[in-house]
Amino acid sequence: MPDHITDITQLYARYSLSIDARDVEALLGCFTGDGRMEITGGPAFAGAEALAKLVAARTAESPRHENSNVLVDLADDENATGRAYFVLRGADGQPAGAGDYLDRLVRTEAGWRFAARQITFAWRA
Repeated sequence: MPDHITDITQLYARYSLSIDARDVEALLGCFTGDGRMEITGGPAFAGAEALAKLVAARTAESPRHENSNVLVDLADDENATGRAYFVLRGADGQPAGAGDYLDRLVRTEAGWRFAARQITFAWRA
């Protein structure tokens, strides 16, 4: 029997590591083909091309992502919602922002993927 919670928790880590490493292919592998990421009060990125541009715009000085308090609610074996806190840390290690993710997840043939990710900042430096 698959451990969906562990698989989804690993997806949260994979997202942070891939965006911080500016690894376009790894980040795209975290989303469905038509996946969408939106920042509350800011831009939205829908589909592979838009997500790839987001990663390409990052630099070595871009903040790093840390996740915590990942909470997954399984609707069934194919659908789930997830929530987590995040902290962004600048190159100096100091917090540069914090907020939460609200996600809609689906299980594909390749595993669990984000279908939609809503990012809400509590604060930004």
